[in-house]
Amino acid sequence: MNNELPQFKVTLGIMPNYADTKDGMLIDGVSENRPAALAGIKAGDVLKRIGTCEVSEIYSYMDCLSRVNPGDQLPVIVARDGEEITLNVQF
Repeated sequence: MNNELPQFKVTLGIMPNYADTKDGMLIDGVSENRPAALAGIKAGDVLKRIGTCEVSEIYSYMDCLSRVNPGDQLPVIVARDGEEITLNVQF
């Protein structure tokens, strides 16, 4: 079994909430001028998917992010106010 942490080539620029919700990952904060903020992601959004990679909690988020390359533009799905919103993120 591989216990190495994923290697990240990109950043989304969010502060994740580490609570395990199993239904996405709550975003506690968004850094200015980073990919998430530039795409319109806001604190309080629940991250559900990066491209085709489903996010259910912090560990799946890290796995999804480790698959993204600099320059990739991917649809990111967040839940906001009970609705799912798709935003295009340039990494």
